[in-house]
Amino acid sequence: MKYLLVTDIPAPWREKVFENVYKRIGDEFHVIYCKHNEKRRLWKFPLGKHPKTFLSGITISTKRTKENYFNLGIIPFLLKSRPRVVVCFSLNPTIFITLIISKLMNTNIAVFADTWIGRDKELSWFQKIGRKLYTNFFPDAFIGASRKTLAWYRYYNNNIPDESLFVSSLCADNEYFERYNKNKGTEKKYDIMFAGRIVDRKNPLFFADVAKKIKEKSGKCKALIMGDGDHELKAAMFNILKENSVDYHFAGFVEHNELPKYYPQAKLLLFPTSGDCWGVVINEAFVSGVPVITTDMTAAAGELVLDGKNGYVLPMDSDLWVEKIRTLLESPEKLHAFSKCARETVRKFNFANAAEGIIACIDYLKANSEKRE
Repeated sequence: MKYLLVTDIPAPWREKVFENVYKRIGDEFHVIYCKHNEKRRLWKFPLGKHPKTFLSGITISTKRTKENYFNLGIIPFLLKSRPRVVVCFSLNPTIFITLIISKLMNTNIAVFADTWIGRDKELSWFQKIGRKLYTNFFPDAFIGASRKTLAWYRYYNNNIPDESLFVSSLCADNEYFERYNKNKGTEKKYDIMFAGRIVDRKNPLFFADVAKKIKEKSGKCKALIMGDGDHELKAAMFNILKENSVDYHFAGFVEHNELPKYYPQAKLLLFPTSGDCWGVVINEAFVSGVPVITTDMTAAAGELVLDGKNGYVLPMDSDLWVEKIRTLLESPEKLHAFSKCARETVRKFNFANAAEGIIACIDYLKANSEKRE
């Protein structure tokens, strides 16, 4: 193998991307995983049809539920395979070991991240030093999930050449969603929906407050809630809805192959995040023709969610959210225009284009390697 990608765990929005890379590059491409899954992840989905290896090792969980992987098996793997290019996704001890060994072997290195500067507000000085080291000392090229990720790289290293920056977007399985709902006239049962893990930064209580105020002003509100998470938050969310007679349906955690059945049942997706890398639920909503209202605390704001065209990007002001939601719900023509724009915008966020960003990065590093030789 010449081209090695080392990452934490398989993810549904990346497996088919890696599969597309493999189709273009062939058996010289290989993916290494630190673990099969994280404890907090309930998902089940088919792995991509590409060469892969799962390393054995130990996992240490932090208070914030982040898992850190220690896979010492990566050392003999690298020494034996001696790849020409290594792409490292994520920040964990195994990745740093990979970066160090690759640097010592004079291997071409690309780093791959999906974060952005808005998520770094509460970092310690130690973590910031780690990011400085990560972006300055090791990489020959950089892959980001968004334009905001590329800006994140530049924030920690302002000497990055433009030609070494590449984008590999986060995607939903657009083709599967479209096939699933082809020729189906799904009834719009719900005015608004919540999709994602029920945790603090997703602000489920804000969603409940918005639903309550829609009911107060419009006389009705039907809500769909999809996902699971913190039991206390979930109970508090449901209490607000029940006490204010909001008609809601809790679908719970939904397997990936069933997701296209739910999104088309809602008129709007509310994504009131306080800090997300992206939020693939936005892609899933858009490919289903569902406009999205979110905050500026996701990299998708301005890149996928276009304010006033296929959704809104709003501050965390429930009265303002209610005003915008009611404007759309009471204007079928405007809601239809937003829905149409959502479908059009999300088309370019697909697995083939995401794979192209990785392939372009590998080609860039190959050319650099040949120049050095």
